[in-house]
Amino acid sequence: SEFVIFIKDEVKAHYHELHTELIYVLEGEAVMTLGETKQVVKAGDLIRVNQATIHAVKVFSDIPLKVLSIQTPEFNGKDRVFINR
Repeated sequence: SEFVIFIKDEVKAHYHELHTELIYVLEGEAVMTLGETKQVVKAGDLIRVNQATIHAVKVFSDIPLKVLSIQTPEFNGKDRVFINR
């Protein structure tokens, strides 16, 4: 499944038990936590989030982070487990 997502502030730490996600950044800049690492992401970046990998995003640009999220298998909104950090 594919989604264009606009993130104004952040996406809290979570993982997907059954999904792998590819995230292509279209606009904006943010710090992405992927497992134990943090990296700056910006337009043109492609990030692979493997199944069961904890990930989060904190936007620091003046514009929202706009991403294309591609998930396999099809994502129905239920396979998202948030982490208390």
